[in-house]
Formats: sequence, C-alpha cells, structure tokens
Amino acid sequence: MNINKAVSKIIISSMFLSLTGALLAPARAADFSPFSGSGKSALAEQLAVQGDKVAPVAAPIPPAPAFQPGPAFQDQGKLEHIWPDIVFLRGADYAEFEYTMNQNRDMVRDILWQEFGSVMIPMAAANADMNELAKTLANILLTFDGMHSKHKDDAVQGINVSFENQFRAEIDGLYRAYAISDGSRKMDFIYSGAPVVVDVKAKSPRKTLPMDILKGVDYVLYGSYTMLGGANISVTLTIEKISTGQIRNFEVTAPIKDAMRLLAKKVFDFFQSNEYAGWVNPQPNLQWIPSPATQPQTTATQAKLYCRGQGARFPYARELIMASQGTAYLPGGIPPLKDYAIYMVADKQRWDEQHYFFTGYPGEATGGPVRTSAGYGVINGSYWCVRGPVSRDVSFYEDIYALIRKPETPQPVRTALECILAKLDDFGARQENAGAFPTIEKAAAFLVKEGYTINLPE
Repeated sequence: MNINKAVSKIIISSMFLSLTGALLAPARAADFSPFSGSGKSALAEQLAVQGDKVAPVAAPIPPAPAFQPGPAFQDQGKLEHIWPDIVFLRGADYAEFEYTMNQNRDMVRDILWQEFGSVMIPMAAANADMNELAKTLANILLTFDGMHSKHKDDAVQGINVSFENQFRAEIDGLYRAYAISDGSRKMDFIYSGAPVVVDVKAKSPRKTLPMDILKGVDYVLYGSYTMLGGANISVTLTIEKISTGQIRNFEVTAPIKDAMRLLAKKVFDFFQSNEYAGWVNPQPNLQWIPSPATQPQTTATQAKLYCRGQGARFPYARELIMASQGTAYLPGGIPPLKDYAIYMVADKQRWDEQHYFFTGYPGEATGGPVRTSAGYGVINGSYWCVRGPVSRDVSFYEDIYALIRKPETPQPVRTALECILAKLDDFGARQENAGAFPTIEKAAAFLVKEGYTINLPE
C-alpha cells in the first residue's frame, strides 16, 4: 500500500509538470488571414489588383501612405459604391493575455494542485487505485480545457458575419432615421448579386482581371476586433479607396452589442455630413510665438521682456480669441485657451495699466473677461507673443478707450463713446449708457459734431 501511494505521488507530480508546461506554453499564433476558408476567393483577389494583374494577398494590411497632395478621398456630389463584403479579423484577447501574464509558474502549479487535491484526497482516504485515478482525472481536466477553448472559438466564429450584416443594417437605419432619400445618399453598398461582384468572384482565380470590371466599385472595407474582457471589444475599420489606395481608419471601444452601431455612425458622418467651407486664417499678417516651455506662466513684466526679445508684443484679446478658434493645426491658429486661466493681453480700457483676459468663470465676473489685476494681487499668467500689425477693428476699440481715459474728454463725449461700446457688446462695455443714443450711427454723428471722427468697424 505504501509503495502504491509512493508511485501515485510520482505519477501525479509528473502530470503536474506536463499540465503546467502545457498551460504555460505560448498559444498557437492566430491565423490572421482574412481570406482563409470560403471567404477567400472574392475580396482577396480584388484587393490585390495591380494594373491588369491579380496577386493573392495574405491580409489587407496596407503600409501607411506617405502624405502627399492628391485627389480628395471623397468625390463630392457622387454616390460612392462600396464592395458588399466586409472582413473583420480577430485580433488578440487582451483580457486573457493579461490574466495569463499575471500568473507565474508557481501560481499555475498551485491551481492544478488544488484541482487535483480537492478530488484525489477523498479518494485516497477511501483506498482507491491512485494510478488509474490520476490518469482519469488528467484526461478529464484536459478534456474540460479543450472543451472550453472549443466553445470559446465557436463563440467568435460568427462574429465576422454578425459584424458585417449589423454594420450594413446600421448604415441603412441611419438613412431612414434622418429621412435621407435614395437620391441624396452619398454612399451605398453594392448588391452581392450585382454583375460586378459576380464577375470578380467568377474571374478571380484567373491570372488576369480587367480593371474595367471594378470601375463601379469605389471603396472596400475591412477591419479587426480585439477582445478587452467581459463583453467589451475594440473594433477598427479601414476604408480603402480602390482608385488611389488612400485609406481612412475608424475605431470604437464599447460593449460588443453597441460596437457596430457606434462604428456605423462614424462612417455615416464621414460620408454623409455636409461639406463646409475650409478654415480661413482671419489674421494672416500675424505670426504667433508661444511662451517658452521652461516658463509657460510668469508675471506680465517678465513676459513682456520675453516677447520684446522675440521682436514681438502681447496680443489683443480679439486677436487671441480668433487665433484660438483655429486650433494648433490650422494656419494662424493656436491651441484652445485653457479653462479658468489668465492670459496677458495688450488691451487697455479705462485705466492705463496691464490688462488680462480671464477664461471660464472668472471671465464672467463683473467687469467682463478683460480687466486689470485689481483684486487679484500679483498675477502669474499664461501668454503668447505675436508679430505683426494691429488690425483696424482692434484699433477702433483701443482708440475709443484712449479717448475715455483722457481727463480732458467731455462727459457727453464719454457717454456717446460708452454707448457705442455697449451697442457693439464690447468686453468692457457698461450697459448703463446703452440707451443714451438710439443707434450707433446717431452716437457717431454726435461725436462728429463735437469734433471727434469715429470710423465704425464694418
């Protein structure tokens, strides 16, 4: 009996090592070919069309194209036709990878020992044949592991078909939801039984495939999905323009039941949204210089010294706002202004002092967003420097405030100037004078009679 138990322990230990090695061994590299099995003949060949030749490809993963001026990705005013088949490749399972990598060899052995021990210890107490029992349990565990892997593979087998059909259905649903007629569509999927599709699938095994067959196809779609744990998934979709090879990519991360709906909305917006006029640099004569990275915030005195050293000045609030509307990626633009920040500006209103532009809640306080440091003590603010002339629009407001600041300016003239500022909704306008004159022109006419010429902004 003691010999039998000793032999059983040796067998169990050997099985532990074998199972541990199997569980820790790297998984077989996934077959990422989107054209394996029955889905290969159609899309694979047409993606590989080069001139009038066809070369089978392993996977639709084109190299990132270098940027160069070329034709627009979309042909505005034309209905775009998309190949009906969409291939979604299965990527990695991040959740399983993370779980596996977080387990070391001792942890795996411990798990196996617990699984064996919870069953074998009671059996051993009942004097069972431990050799046969160990073999039986090992086979059961391996069978269970195999069944789990098979069920998991089966669960994702239909994802590609489901994604493909749901994506097309979501696109059509959006057209119905927005009441867009067929004549107003900017994209549509080719019918799978259309002559072009049938011809491509029929001729794809041949060595040549005339390009004129594909003239009715504008784009082809393909993508991949990655399991993130639970029911969450990350899906990437690539749209390739057949005539030029240009690509656009879209990505969503969401519960698997919502992924295609969100992805379809992005693609729908990309194709169907109205085309708007491009950004026009509102201040082409200005050159923007950021503050140094080593000192992005400082006092106005130090900031002025830096700008002067660059042959530049502080921007006026209007210049700063217009530039920030263009973002850092468009000509003449700078990054959006930070919330609850204070920027140095060149504006001067009723006091001949340094003024600041307050964003966020402080900008909504009494006095408007442009004001002095009164009540704030020493301000360490953000700043930009700018080179270039001051526009006529900016000069108009500065000239009005300069007249208001002059001690010798008569009060009736001040009232007319304040009325103009209020009616123009200037940053520092005082609304108590808004009704002094019925219109801006009446106020300007009064100023002319008083000897002050005002060139109103257009």
